[in-house]
Amino acid sequence: MTTHTPTEMDFPLEEYRERLLKTQAEMQRIGLPVMVLHQPENILYLTGFYTTGYFSYHAIVVPAEGDPVLLLRDVELPAARSSSWVGQHFIYKDEPDPVPAWMDTTRRALEELGLAGGKVGLDEHSWFLTIERWKKLQSLLPNAELVQEPRIVDHIRLIKSSREIALLRVAARQAELGVVAGVAASQAGETERTVATAVFNELLKSGSGLPLSGIIISGTRTDQLHGDFSDRRLEKGDTVYFELQGIHQKYWARIMRTTTVGPATDEQKKAAETIIRIQDEAIALMQPGENAGRVDRAFREPLVASGLKKDYTNRTGYSLGLNYRPSAGEFIREFVPGVDWTLEPGMVFHMLMMGAGMGFSETVLITESGPERLTTMERKLFERN
Repeated sequence: MTTHTPTEMDFPLEEYRERLLKTQAEMQRIGLPVMVLHQPENILYLTGFYTTGYFSYHAIVVPAEGDPVLLLRDVELPAARSSSWVGQHFIYKDEPDPVPAWMDTTRRALEELGLAGGKVGLDEHSWFLTIERWKKLQSLLPNAELVQEPRIVDHIRLIKSSREIALLRVAARQAELGVVAGVAASQAGETERTVATAVFNELLKSGSGLPLSGIIISGTRTDQLHGDFSDRRLEKGDTVYFELQGIHQKYWARIMRTTTVGPATDEQKKAAETIIRIQDEAIALMQPGENAGRVDRAFREPLVASGLKKDYTNRTGYSLGLNYRPSAGEFIREFVPGVDWTLEPGMVFHMLMMGAGMGFSETVLITESGPERLTTMERKLFERN
């Protein structure tokens, strides 16, 4: 055993051990002797290792029995020692042609573990396992059969532990404080950038972590689903649309709210009330054992029937929790037309709905007794008078 005592680990060692044992039990069930994983969330989930340096190669080798090993750039060793319980590392130095050095590190680790022949599972869905890297690894492992692993860790991550849920509750409060600050700053004549300054300042004060990001758009720009804040000045009658996240120990909770600049019109009030009513009714359906396709239809179909949208092609929700940029969510489970999977206790989702230049959303936990909103902020169209 090669564990040590890190100083900045987010969870107790027993939580990481439990995650590893679940992973290895599934590997043994399907006859997969080893996996090499590249997705930052899954590396963090199993080992605690955290870095923003994924522009270089980092991975974890997970055998079906025994401890995993980390594959690292040498300058990341201090981060690994302070954040991760895993004590065995294979490192590389920067080279003029980095890919051969990166993948040779993987080869060395597999050979030392005696696992360089036979099946080697790879997370082919990961953005960080490029075709170039895959081909180089294949050339370095002539006796191995590189196979796609069936997203084992991703599916384990869907069910949150009590400790993970506690982190998400804190993140939800942070996100709400960001919205409160944004609404207060949304005055006629101010720019979106000024509003964003108020939001991000409050998020930092509340303890939210990096990255500082969020969707803050107004007026005619509210049709930009993932628009960034700009120097546009708010005008009376505008809607200002917020999609913000709080981030606590790398766990994200997200919320959408909308305010008007000045009093809301009757039309704006009616649109907001319609969206919120549809969403409330659909969230109430999110019981354990419920079919995700039925939940999606409960969001999607009434919104189109209301006339607020001619069609609604966007997802109505997705799984959320441990997250790493550039991804905006887990997206292991999504609410889209035609899905056929079942809601389970411990799952957490960001459930969202947009229309008429407005957006409203909640981070929702599925419990044994039904859905619980982790974001508890008042559900209404705010008015900044």
